[in-house]
Amino acid sequence: MKLWFGMTVMLGAGFSVSVLGQIDVSGEVGRPTEAQNAWQAWKAGNIEEAHRYATSLLKLPQLEPDARHLLFLTSFVMGEYEKALGHYEKIGEDYERRGELDEPVLDAYLHLGRYAEAERFARGRNMPDWRVQTLANRRANPLKVRLSEVSIIPYAEHPLSPYFPAFKSEINETQVIAHMDTGGTFLIMGPERAKRLGIKLVEAGEGYHGATKVPLSCGIAKRFQLGDAVLENVPVGALASLTGPQDFVIFGTNVLQQFLSTLDYPNQRLILSPRDKPEQHDRHLAMLPAERVRVPFYMWGDHYMFARGAVGEHKGLNFFIDSGLVALFPSGEGGLQQAAFSTSREKYVGWGFDEGKLGGPFVSHLPLALGSLSQSKLLLLPGKVGDRDFGGVRIDGLLSHAFLKQYAWTLDFAERDYVFSSKSD
Repeated sequence: MKLWFGMTVMLGAGFSVSVLGQIDVSGEVGRPTEAQNAWQAWKAGNIEEAHRYATSLLKLPQLEPDARHLLFLTSFVMGEYEKALGHYEKIGEDYERRGELDEPVLDAYLHLGRYAEAERFARGRNMPDWRVQTLANRRANPLKVRLSEVSIIPYAEHPLSPYFPAFKSEINETQVIAHMDTGGTFLIMGPERAKRLGIKLVEAGEGYHGATKVPLSCGIAKRFQLGDAVLENVPVGALASLTGPQDFVIFGTNVLQQFLSTLDYPNQRLILSPRDKPEQHDRHLAMLPAERVRVPFYMWGDHYMFARGAVGEHKGLNFFIDSGLVALFPSGEGGLQQAAFSTSREKYVGWGFDEGKLGGPFVSHLPLALGSLSQSKLLLLPGKVGDRDFGGVRIDGLLSHAFLKQYAWTLDFAERDYVFSSKSD
């Protein structure tokens, strides 16, 4: 299992980032031009264009398996999991790249709550015993979510709350401070913490703590309460490195995914409302500034969200949206400044940044944009994210809290849109 959470603390904890792709899309050489165009669009992050190309390829019988492969991927990242599985089921066993889809097919079943099918699929594909066991545990203890009305949860008092929002919550009837990080899945903590909370763990291979592989265990929390929202049978990932001063409890994207969720950074609160009650959504959105900008997003795997952005005039970039980059440095004005973005040195050089200034964090002379939102003079950090991909989609960098905190950020998983609200100037 590859478990990722995005928190990066540069206050002695030494976290860093690592993002792993899982699909090899290098095989378009030798395909007809139409197929090459489709795969190139996918790699560039032009998801709708890739989807259109792949749909047109269905007319060519010799390319149908290739087209179904790509249609699975495009449907998957757009959140159309039933359609994605429908395409997968029409790919013959003799298709040489069918095995590349094992992990995202499993994720599609889990997103749909089809736990028994996920377990059967894992058994049929001869996945490791621990993987099958964790899936069997999820089948026997399916996730349940309860929230009837809009719930407002204020920031908790914590030294990192301005940089890594923290909220009072309960896990298995024990009060905890939980930090929100969209680089995480459901609940993430250290094994000692899990034991204290009564969570039974199963060894699950290795996870990533930043760029470092560490032992990973998985379990299920019987109950997680956040404001008025109650989640039962919540998956837990326990990383062996989350101990001592790094003993954080994290909740991530897959918790937010259960609701219409707003990180109202300016007002230091989290707002949740039921996904299946539109009348509550109206009340929810009425609490936010009327000035709103929508930015489409996509999601790879279980929780890796990405959206289109730009650095200066370099447009059409794909950013991993990970709110947990808690990289803090002296501002030169007596305080701390948090890095808003990270990518590889190679990417920075390609965008025209001075290679001699890439030994550490630096203030950008170019504006950074997400959709039509743009900010200037942000702190940037060299890292490894720009060397990775999500299922073959090129990822150009990681955009984080120091950018997002200027807005009330609503994550609408039903529409696959971010809604950024801010006061009119």
